[in-house]
This record gives sequence, structure tokens and C-alpha cells, in this order.
Amino acid sequence: MEVQVYTAAKGLSAEGEEESQGYNLLASSQGFDEQLQELMRRGSLDFDTWTSIISKIEKIYPDDIEKICLVYDSFLSEFPLCHGYWRKFAAHKAHLCTIDKVVETFEQAVRCATYCVGVWVEYCSFGMVAYEDPSDIRRLFKRAMSFVGKDYLCHSLWDKYIEFEFSQQQWSLLALIYVQSLKFPTKKLHRYYDNFKKFAAILEAEMERHENHSAEIESESFNDAAFTALTDEISSVINNLLDPSTGYLGYKALQSYKSIGERFYQEACELESKISSFEKNIRRPYFHVIPLDDNQLENWHHYLDFVEMQEDFDWAVKLYERCLIPCADYPEFWMRYVEFMEAKGGRELANFALDRATEVFLKNVPAIHLFNSRFKEKIGDRCGARAAFLLPDKELNSDFVEKVVKEANMEKRLGNFTAASSVYEKALAMAAERQKLHSVAILYIHFSHLKYMMTGSVDAARDVIIDGIQHVPHCKLLLEGLIYFLMMHGGVGQVNVVESLITDAISPVPVASQGLGAKDREDISVLYLQVTISL
Repeated sequence: MEVQVYTAAKGLSAEGEEESQGYNLLASSQGFDEQLQELMRRGSLDFDTWTSIISKIEKIYPDDIEKICLVYDSFLSEFPLCHGYWRKFAAHKAHLCTIDKVVETFEQAVRCATYCVGVWVEYCSFGMVAYEDPSDIRRLFKRAMSFVGKDYLCHSLWDKYIEFEFSQQQWSLLALIYVQSLKFPTKKLHRYYDNFKKFAAILEAEMERHENHSAEIESESFNDAAFTALTDEISSVINNLLDPSTGYLGYKALQSYKSIGERFYQEACELESKISSFEKNIRRPYFHVIPLDDNQLENWHHYLDFVEMQEDFDWAVKLYERCLIPCADYPEFWMRYVEFMEAKGGRELANFALDRATEVFLKNVPAIHLFNSRFKEKIGDRCGARAAFLLPDKELNSDFVEKVVKEANMEKRLGNFTAASSVYEKALAMAAERQKLHSVAILYIHFSHLKYMMTGSVDAARDVIIDGIQHVPHCKLLLEGLIYFLMMHGGVGQVNVVESLITDAISPVPVASQGLGAKDREDISVLYLQVTISL
């Protein structure tokens, strides 16, 4: 099977600083490992630059397994769902290493992309060639099916499985696979049904060649327990074919086999009719850094809505995991998955999903870390809730302020008032050090609200804003914050405390001064006048 390696465009060459850094890395073999690790630490390599580096490494160092491993391990740690690159990595290992090393790579691949059909197809294809014992190959196929057997696009894996058992001429096992392939709808469901009927017809014709049977043979009705014992029953069918003396018993087993297959097929067809519209609207089932369009995102949400109502927890888990391959970069799908798992008692799965989202796929997205903290707090994991806030802040923007507010509020909810205040104090020091004065002002306003909620003291909350004005003089936002605070909590006494502060701020200043502009002074003056009149 040909597995496409998906890239953003053909002949990729990243532009700008990242491209320059990537090619500088390739200019000399000296310090290669250290340079690559430094680029990773700085997070300066995007997807296109990575793929360009990989291509160059493969051309310049085609037999240097250490460099090849380093660059592939580094890339796949950032983009673990690119199954085409797992295939390429395994191919390098097969060319330059032992079979055990190839197996290690595939095992790493299925740990990182457990629900990716393409990865399992590549692994099983390798196993068919590399393993001597057929039972090892069967175990691998069964393991693969346990994860992706309910994927509508898993037909490529079924095809490989059927191909393998046909080559082994294990007719009883092939018969079992033919009926198992009908249990859940796939893209090739109807073709598998045709194969099933042909196979059953061959069995029946072969049986009739050995002995005539009564036309009045009733097929039995089987429940799911019958399917559990189907392997032995199908083996009996094959054995009876080889032993004509058993006659009737073999024919009865064959009718049972056909009955179960028919039932599975009818149920699968009914389910397919319900999900076909969702499947048709999945335009990109694989991972890529290029964003999905809104229609595809909406389709996934509708598909998940449908499956959640089917009361099939296993199917729901597998569809969520399948969805998170193309939608790995979208926090809302991870959050939805976590909330659904928690609601259904799957906390371990919820935590595992959060670990992957926060450590791999969305590690630089503040929203998922805030969600992680709130979830951990909700389930009583205080250490986990606090740990979610420990990630470094590369930029002190609105996300930084939101994180500080949520962390401080969490500590307040947990009754740790000192810790809540400390969160603001550390954040204010960091923002002041980096001269992010707008962030400083916003933090002081939020800190004032928190102080009032924790202490109930108007004076303590007011003093926080006054402290902010002293640190960031002539800040319209803080002055307005102080005046609004007076509107809510003030009295004549409070006005007397802040009057000189407001008067200084709105007084005319020399042109060269750094005070408020004329328009801002007018706005503050009007707002303050409204407060004094109302009091």
C-alpha cells in the first residue's frame, strides 16, 4: 500500500529566520546535535522547516543513522500524527539497522498515534514480511483491530488481514475474518459481504459434493454470545468439510455461520445509513497543520453528538480519538472529549487526553492549560491544578492576564488567600520588569477586586489601585478604575482620600510633560464629577 507523506506544499522551502536557522544547522556536521536541541528549545522550527530539514538530512547523510534518528525523533515528538513520516523513519531503520530497531520504531508510532489506521497498516505490512511465526502476525492484526476496527476507513487494514490469512490458507481463520469484517460499517462493507457470500457458497458447494442433505434444515438464531464462540464453530465447519462422515453436523454449522454473517451485515447496513452523511463530509481524515474549514469542524461536532447518543462507550472513545487526528490543533475537541469521558466515568481516559493536549498538541495554547487546571481542581487534584499554571509565559499578553486571574481565583476558592495575593504580586513584578505597563494596569484592577472579595475591606481594595497609580502614573485605565471603585463602594470619606490624586492627574501640565493628554484629562474630570455629585 502506498502511504502518502502529506506536506503543506510540494517542494517546500521555509522562508525567513526559521529557514535560515534550519539551513545553518545543515552547513556543518560539528555540533549538529547541540544546534538542533537549541532550535527545539527555542521553538523556532515550524512544520515546513522541519520537513525541509528532514529532506536535506536524508540527502546529505543518507547512511548516518544517528542524525536521521535525531531529526526524526525531534520532528515526530512535535508532530506525532504524521503517519507517513513514521513509515519513512521505519524504512531508514530497516535499511540501516536490525529488525528489532524497526519494531521499536513502529511500537513508538502506535504509542503516539494509536488510533491512526495508516500506522497500523504499515506496521502489519512490515510484520507480514519480517516475522517468521504466523501467530505473531495474527496477534499484531488483532491488536490493530482492537484500536481501529470501528474506523469507517479501516478497510485497508481488513484487506491486509484477509490477504495474510489467504496466503496462509488457514480457511477457518479466514472464515472468521470474513464474518468479523461485517460487524461494523466500513467503506468496503458491501464488498466484504459479497466475499462472505462467495466464501459461504464455496463451503456449501464443497459440502454438498460429499453428501446429500435434507432440504428441511432450520438455521438457528444467535445472540452475541454465539459470536464469541464462533471461532470454534467455524473450525468445525472446515473440519466437517474435510471429514465427510460427519455430514449433517457440518451443514448445520454452515447455516449458523451464514445466519450470523447475515445478521451482522444487516445491522451494519442500518448503522451505515445513519452515519453515511457524516462520513461523506469528512474531507481530511488525516493530520495536517493547515486549518480545517468550518464545515468540517461542524461535521465532526454533529458526528460526535450522534455517537454520544448511541450508548456505545467504546465506539464513542474511538470516534473521539479518530476525530482528534485531523482536529488535534483545536482545543474545543479536546475539552469536549475530556468532559464526555468524565461524565461517563472514564477519568483515566480524560486525564490521558489532557496530558496529550497540554504536553504535545496544544502545549503553547493557554486555553487548554487553563481548562486543565479547572478540570484538575474540579476532580480534587489540587497539585495538578497548580501545576497547570507553571508553564513559562513567552509573551505577557491578554492570555497571560487571564491565566493570572484564573490562578489567583483558584487559590481563593481553595482558601489560600496568601497564595492568591502572591500570584498577583509575582505577575506584577514580571510585567513591570518587561515594561508591559498596560498589563500592569489591568492586573492591578483585578488584584483590587480579588482583595475586596477576600477581605471585604474597601480600604484594602482601594489601596491596591492607588499603589498601581503610584507605579504607573498618568494611567487613564487605573484612574478610571479608581473612580468606578468609588461609585460602587465609596462615600464622602473615600472621596477625600483620593481627591488629591485625581486633582493632580487632571491638572493641566506643560506640553513636554508625560501626563495625561487633554482628551483623557477631560474624560477623567467628567467621570469624577459624576461621582462627587452622586455622593
